[in-house]
Amino acid sequence: MLQQALGTHTTVSRVQGANLKVKREIRVVSLFKEAAPELLKMIVVHEPAHLKVRGHDKAFHQLCAHMEPDYHQYEFDLRLHLPQRDIEAGAKR
Repeated sequence: MLQQALGTHTTVSRVQGANLKVKREIRVVSLFKEAAPELLKMIVVHEPAHLKVRGHDKAFHQLCAHMEPDYHQYEFDLRLHLPQRDIEAGAKR
């Protein structure tokens, strides 16, 4: 779950006549429907940033910080939230 915790971003290419059509889409994992607004903000910055920069390198993080100055704090909070969520889910079983 943690590998694709936020969502997925895909690119689909197809030929339509003489033109090449490219469709890019972002899907957010449903567990974030009830997430705190800060976590949703982080996702709204993170996934579209992948449309410009594919990996999680320095340029990617700079772009995220440019779009949302508190991005790194939100990402840190998310990294704390996910394991805690898993622990709570395990305790309910």
